[in-house]
Amino acid sequence: MRIFERYNPLKVAKYVKTLFRGRLYIRGIGAFEFDYGKILLPKTQDKQHLLVMSEVNRQVMWLQADMG
Repeated sequence: MRIFERYNPLKVAKYVKTLFRGRLYIRGIGAFEFDYGKILLPKTQDKQHLLVMSEVNRQVMWLQADMG
């Protein structure tokens, strides 16, 4: 499990894309699980978790399209 001290969507997306499956924690936001290179729907579905999930998943899709 990786702990991110600050929320940086691009760094989180690179981590999710590289490892493909696992868990991560963003200080001040909470824990997330990811599989198949995307963050899964969080168990605590508040607005902040959902926004972080969608933003990171968009970044992952952008990275995948950029890499070809």
